[in-house]
Amino acid sequence: SSASRAAVGLASVGVPPGGVHVQVAEPTTSATKAARICDAFWTEVVTLMQSSQDEWATSLVVFPEYDDDFQSFVEVCDDIIEPTVVATQATEVIGRAIFHPNYDADLVGHTDVIAGHAVPHKMVEGFMNSLNLESGSENVETIVFEALAASNNLVRQTPHATINILRRSQLKAAAEYEKGLGEKRPKPNSIYVRNA
Repeated sequence: SSASRAAVGLASVGVPPGGVHVQVAEPTTSATKAARICDAFWTEVVTLMQSSQDEWATSLVVFPEYDDDFQSFVEVCDDIIEPTVVATQATEVIGRAIFHPNYDADLVGHTDVIAGHAVPHKMVEGFMNSLNLESGSENVETIVFEALAASNNLVRQTPHATINILRRSQLKAAAEYEKGLGEKRPKPNSIYVRNA
């Protein structure tokens, strides 16, 4: 299952399936919540990078302490963790995806793609309209914006505040795999439309 195995289906581009390493960051009295989340994130990056792909394909760092505070979770991720990822050039080896029980892209307030976040609702709406035009069918049913926004948020909602740490090599391999699909390759950005 996807809860225990990741990178499944990428063997044709040299990526073996591997386990999903899960770390639940328990609150401590010796560190602030922000310091604890940063420590847990970077500890997990080291664990992932020091393991083979077939041992740990990806990592989930879970922060139950942030389950009821989406805004603070986003602030720590965007204002502390992301700048350190960029400053250390870790973007060359990892990708990030942020999940939360109350994920709401409107509260993130972005109009452009931000590392780790859901694609903004308006962009997904644009992808949907573009794919409908490309299909040449005027009878394609589109969903109302409020339903699209709710669906787009739902893709990032999980039982607990979580950061998924992904191997950059596997993200590149997945892109190579898609290129090799030829005519079966999904249309650009169609995954966001399909998810909505």
